[in-house]
Amino acid sequence: MNTCLYCKEELKGRVDKKFCNTQCKSAYHNQSTSSIETYIRNLNKQLRANRSALRTACPQGKATVRKEFLLKLGMDFKHLTHSWKSKGGNLYYFCYDYGYTPAFEPDKVVIIQKQDYMK
Repeated sequence: MNTCLYCKEELKGRVDKKFCNTQCKSAYHNQSTSSIETYIRNLNKQLRANRSALRTACPQGKATVRKEFLLKLGMDFKHLTHSWKSKGGNLYYFCYDYGYTPAFEPDKVVIIQKQDYMK
């Protein structure tokens, strides 16, 4: 005996039937993609918050700031869009068009805005 994947009621009809009606089918698919969509939505929200924090801390295109300041602005250092290595060997972690690299002092970072030569 097969049961509906959503409501678990006994299915009648075709052997390969998975849902008892279209409402159960729709509810099942909305439920199964909901957690994935929520994760993606939250991740994009954090990426936008990271970019906003970097932009706020770096209005002129380059700045050195304390990590604590970025954390207060909502920065989460785990979420990035990409990285870029300069000719000098510095590795920059980017969130869209703003990036940072550790400064000489351990609690500070150097923030830069993406330039054309960084392609």
